[in-house]
Amino acid sequence: MRDHISVCICTYHRNAMLAKLLRHLAFQETRGLLTFSVVVVDNDSSAPARADVDRIRLETGLEITYEVEPIRTIPAARNHALQLIKGNFIGIIDDDEFPPPNWLITLYDAVRTFDVDGALGPVYPFFEERPPDWLVKGGIYEWPRLRTGTLLHWQQTRTSNVLIKRDVIDRHGIRFDESFKTGGSDKAFFKQAIDLGFRFVAAEEAPVYEVFPPERWTKRYFIRRALVNGYNARKYLAKEGNGRKSSIAFLRSAIVLPVFILGSPICALVGSQVLVKWMEGGFYHLSMLAAFLGIELRKKRGF
Repeated sequence: MRDHISVCICTYHRNAMLAKLLRHLAFQETRGLLTFSVVVVDNDSSAPARADVDRIRLETGLEITYEVEPIRTIPAARNHALQLIKGNFIGIIDDDEFPPPNWLITLYDAVRTFDVDGALGPVYPFFEERPPDWLVKGGIYEWPRLRTGTLLHWQQTRTSNVLIKRDVIDRHGIRFDESFKTGGSDKAFFKQAIDLGFRFVAAEEAPVYEVFPPERWTKRYFIRRALVNGYNARKYLAKEGNGRKSSIAFLRSAIVLPVFILGSPICALVGSQVLVKWMEGGFYHLSMLAAFLGIELRKKRGF
């Protein structure tokens, strides 16, 4: 029997982007080695994407399962998707991304070639309009590039472009931690899996493209992202229960935050491409310090 991949997509009010993604999935190459179907979980109880999904199902012939997750958090939607999978492999991609035709088969080849439990591809930015020069020069959206076959640490993982064996979730009942409401449940998931002995590699030749509309071209967007990430970084430490490591992280943030504050005027003189990166670092450490005090500075993801 051929392997079957269930491609999981969680969506929330991105109907046009979701439609673009589903149409690209319809053209995935399989070389006759595998079959695949799609799972869409809408994180809005009013099911706003249902009509679009139904239309694309008829238009493309894709096998799509569509359900609603009323608890409006990312991990709740991800866990709902895992309940609907049919295959012995699980693909995960974000609703604001789209893949090339060889995406799934390239990830599949990487898993088999390196005899691992999953493979993660890179995410490249895609601009439908010309972005500001400072955004391009700063490379703010760029992910570190990792050679194919590189064994990944949990901090290098995410679920925006991944293929894993179903055994990863079945053997030990691993699920996404629903206490990470605004983000970070993907890294927590992979940390748990890696601690249990599962292995994941990079697959550089299996990229997907993330759409960046103009509303993400603002300094406010990057500040919100930094506030969420800083809070969730503190949660990772709390989950580990390592007091010494937490103390070191607290001291580091307390020491470097004034540096970020004092250095901001200089970065502003250099240019926006430097200032935004600097601001991201500063607000990340500010958020982490607040989290140590039990304060969540940004309670909604908003990006």
